[in-house]
Amino acid sequence: MFSSMLRNLRYSARSFTRRPGLALALLFTTALGIASIVSVRGFVDGLTKPLFPLGSLNRLVSVFGRDPQREAGPLSKQQYLYARSRHDVFQWVGAARVSPGTITMDGQTAFASVAAVTPNLAGVFGLPLDEGVVIGHRMWQREFGASVDVLGEEIRINSATARVTGIAPDWLEGIYRDRPVDVWMPLPEEKLQRLDDSSRNLWVVARLDRDISPSQAKVVVQPGDRVSELRVLLYTGLTPERAARLSRIGTLLDFAAGGVFFIACVNVGLFLLGRASARFHETAVRVAFGASRSQLVRELLSDSVVISVAGGALGMLLAVWTSYLVPAFLYSQDAERLVFPPALFGIAEATLVFVGIMILCGLLPVMVIPLDRPMSVIQQDSTGASPAIRRLRLGLVMAQMASCCVLVISTAFLVDGLRTAVVTSAGQRLGHTVFATAQANPVVAIEYFQRAAEAAKLIRGVSGVGWAGTLPGGQPMWQSFRIEPGQLPLREVTLDTDWITSDSLKLFDLPPKSGHMFGAAERTCRAAIVNKEAAEELFGRQTTGRTLRDPETPQPVEIIGVVAMREPEKVAKKNRPTIYFDYTSHQEPPPRRFTDVRFRVAIASELASADFETNVVSPGYFDAVEGKLVAGQGFGGRTESTGCRIGIVNQEAADLYFGGNAVGAAVIDEQGRRTNVIGVVHAGPLGAFQRRVEPTLYLPMSQDVLTSMNMIVYVREVNGPLLADLRRRIEEVPGHGPSPVLVRTFETYLNQTSLAPLRIATILLGVSATMALLLSVLGLFGALSDAAHQRRCELGIRIALGAPRWRLISQVLGEGVRLACAGMLAGMLMSFALSRWMRGITPGSGSPPLWVWLAAPLALAGVVTLASALPARGALMTNPLTIMHDT
Repeated sequence: MFSSMLRNLRYSARSFTRRPGLALALLFTTALGIASIVSVRGFVDGLTKPLFPLGSLNRLVSVFGRDPQREAGPLSKQQYLYARSRHDVFQWVGAARVSPGTITMDGQTAFASVAAVTPNLAGVFGLPLDEGVVIGHRMWQREFGASVDVLGEEIRINSATARVTGIAPDWLEGIYRDRPVDVWMPLPEEKLQRLDDSSRNLWVVARLDRDISPSQAKVVVQPGDRVSELRVLLYTGLTPERAARLSRIGTLLDFAAGGVFFIACVNVGLFLLGRASARFHETAVRVAFGASRSQLVRELLSDSVVISVAGGALGMLLAVWTSYLVPAFLYSQDAERLVFPPALFGIAEATLVFVGIMILCGLLPVMVIPLDRPMSVIQQDSTGASPAIRRLRLGLVMAQMASCCVLVISTAFLVDGLRTAVVTSAGQRLGHTVFATAQANPVVAIEYFQRAAEAAKLIRGVSGVGWAGTLPGGQPMWQSFRIEPGQLPLREVTLDTDWITSDSLKLFDLPPKSGHMFGAAERTCRAAIVNKEAAEELFGRQTTGRTLRDPETPQPVEIIGVVAMREPEKVAKKNRPTIYFDYTSHQEPPPRRFTDVRFRVAIASELASADFETNVVSPGYFDAVEGKLVAGQGFGGRTESTGCRIGIVNQEAADLYFGGNAVGAAVIDEQGRRTNVIGVVHAGPLGAFQRRVEPTLYLPMSQDVLTSMNMIVYVREVNGPLLADLRRRIEEVPGHGPSPVLVRTFETYLNQTSLAPLRIATILLGVSATMALLLSVLGLFGALSDAAHQRRCELGIRIALGAPRWRLISQVLGEGVRLACAGMLAGMLMSFALSRWMRGITPGSGSPPLWVWLAAPLALAGVVTLASALPARGALMTNPLTIMHDT
């Protein structure tokens, strides 16, 4: 049996070498089909599945809470504590509190995303946070040049100082990949307990108990009325919103790769079916002489095995090659996202699976193996293939055309969606926008950015310049604030007033219990510090950042810190509620202490918490995003000269958190810094790439300047010399940092950030559609050639009787057109059914334009023309004498 199979394999290999055209077509078809599905499958896995080298990953789950603004988001402290108490569901529950913060190292200050992580979660990710902090891999490369000298250095995060004990691995961008983290620090239990109960800023990851599945945990973990509904999902390294969108992209790419593989399988079946039809006379004679069906099946199986294995080997090489080739055609940032995680072993494993499928498809010609008596077989040989076989061939070709049509329309749909997504509401003015990312020396940051803006304005063709910390469509920075409404009823309190001098600092237990001492780099209107007794009298734990009204002075007093007296002082005398003013910079003795001074404070002691997107901008930024001031004042002039921290909120934040009246209100961050809201802007979605506008707080660049900012430059025309000139002028400004200036067009920037997955999917789907067209050319050519070959006797007789040859050509072309039209009609119906689902992939897309539906007919018209040319030429060259001699 084994020797007989080897003999059949050798015979099949020799027979294919005698027909090199057929062999090459089969190899090309099989290799493309296998390479496409293996490569795309690898990309989809890299896009939608976690690449974390973590043990027992299938037991890790994410616990999300319902949020008024985001469908699923972080938990509040109360929700986290509830989940942690469910020992019947989770083995352990960990949390990470991600918020923007200011980090200072070696005299340089930067704005970064900081994650405070509980010990159990830090252990899962392998972060050594016991004795310090860990720098994110991207920040280590970007800010520190990938230098190992950073280890052991001192770093200041907001008001805390620590040592750098490690560098995060490159695969750990953040708790979730779409929310990157720059610095990891520990979150001890005592600090966790002090978090605001109403603030939702804890990203929670847990490990399920052995007997609990994610679906069971989702049902069991329902807190009821005490806290909002929780969602338990398998941990994928993606937030639910982004995972849902990427899942749609992955499903579409899987469908595209499956379509190419299906077309390849049909081609293999059609080619081998045509080969079996060509050998029908030989098969009929062998059946007449007693050949068994099993023997013929084994020979057909050997043909399928030879071509599938050879094509599979070539396809595996193409799949490996594709993992290096495709990223080369993308932006460098996109190439980082294009990951093929199966590697060589995974590619080989997938190749074996699809080779097996190819072998089964190659057995399709079993249907033409004759089973009748020898005389019936010889009579059938004279008439060619049966009508059932011809209908099968036509059905396969139409299915192939339909699949090709769906892929072409899907590609056109994504291309149109990508084109629509980069069109902004600002029209041509913002469409000709250039972004320049520059880094400044922290000592002269604000002066550098102002001089860089002036230098950019001198370039011919530049009509406007603005700055922003985060660009539209970029990764937002979320921050939690306490909200103080503008009009609150007041009450009177009685406090002692005193002065803090350089000598009196030793009386206090430092650092302060909350907030900070005088001298920190803060912008405040009129600052003061209170002791613990005064804090209890005023606002309790939420005292830092609140204000008092002094009857003698119209300007409010902002409380920047709460302090406690040292133990000896507490024993010596009982502390009275006291407010302290700064006198450290004076040489003369301070004024005397006053007792029982009356102040007025807001009655509300507990303030609600809310999450805002935060952005640092210049006044010109609002022109870039079509922002219109609807209430209050803008940045610049008198509002920034008072020394008070100020900010502007958008209309969404004003309506959601301030009842539509935000001017005069204030927000207080987690460090106790107060920001007064001076205005409200209305800025709708800039383009389809922004799914919705989130509540946003804008801070002026002159107040909270970052070391790295993004310049928004308006130009009349974008060209290479202008981009080069802009980069050169910015880098020549004194005070430029070590990093080179990055200059990009608006479209390029979007394609590298929010639209990167859609752009990559469009490229891969376009490649799949192109391969489908090539394979369809081969399939239709094979079907038409086989049909023309089977009708050679009829064609010869008609030519001998004087039929015009152009009529024969039109018949061959007409058959191809009919097949293409039938497949195109089925494909367009399928595409119409899929169009609603595909709108969830392309942001802001509506009904597809007419050219999307015309793309498939035009593409298939080209396929039919190419595939029908040679069979039509063969029909034209038919010689009746040759036909009579052959028969």
